[in-house]
Amino acid sequence: MTTILQQPLLLVVLLLLAGFSISLVLPAERIDAIRIFSLVISFTALIIGVLSCLAFDKASAGFQFAFRLDLAPQYNLSFTLGADGISMVFLLLTLFIFPICFLAS
Repeated sequence: MTTILQQPLLLVVLLLLAGFSISLVLPAERIDAIRIFSLVISFTALIIGVLSCLAFDKASAGFQFAFRLDLAPQYNLSFTLGADGISMVFLLLTLFIFPICFLAS
C-alpha cells in the first residue's frame, strides 16, 4: 500500500499551479473571487510542497518524487518530472512567494 507521501507530489503541485489558468476565464468584475481562488490554490500548493519537503530523503542521491509520462515511445519522447536537493529549495521558495504576492495585491 502506498501512502500520500510516496505519490508523485511534484506532479500534483504542477497541476495545482496550472489551475491558475482557470482564473483567466472568470469575469473581470469578480476580482475578489479571482483573488480568493488564486489564494486558495496557492496555499494548497504550498501545503503539498511542504509535505513533499518533509518526505524528501536527504541521504538519497538522485531524483525523488519522479514521474514519467511516455508521450511518443516510438520517438523516445517523454515528460519526466523529479526533484533533487537544490530543486526542492527552489520549489519551496516559489511556493512561499505565490501566496505572499496574492496577499499583497
